Amino acid sequence: MKINIFIIFILFSFHLIARTPQVRTDAFLVKIYDERVVVTSPIKEKKDINVIVENKTLNKIVGKVETQSGVVLGFVSLMPKKFQSVSLKGRGSEKVYFVPLSPSFQKVILKFNNKVYEIPPKE
Repeated sequence: MKINIFIIFILFSFHLIARTPQVRTDAFLVKIYDERVVVTSPIKEKKDINVIVENKTLNKIVGKVETQSGVVLGFVSLMPKKFQSVSLKGRGSEKVYFVPLSPSFQKVILKFNNKVYEIPPKE
């Protein structure tokens, strides 16, 4: 009887350990998939921060990072399964977007909130 309780306790412990932890990052991580974009945002807003764009598709991705007023902070051109970083220096307090140009997709707002959020395609 004690062995059964011990085995149940061990299995329950493994279940708790295997749960997905909260992701912590000091940069925006934008992962581009075929049908969606997943963004992991940093904990706190900082003046100098980076956006890491990762291509999870089998196609070349071309995009840009721009402010709300249209100032382009950087371009990315990513081959399949590659990544690239763009610095957000000089953005001031404006909102920042990642805009996929090819293949086209909707603008992705980069929000500071330490959460993982997903942008599905518009129908």
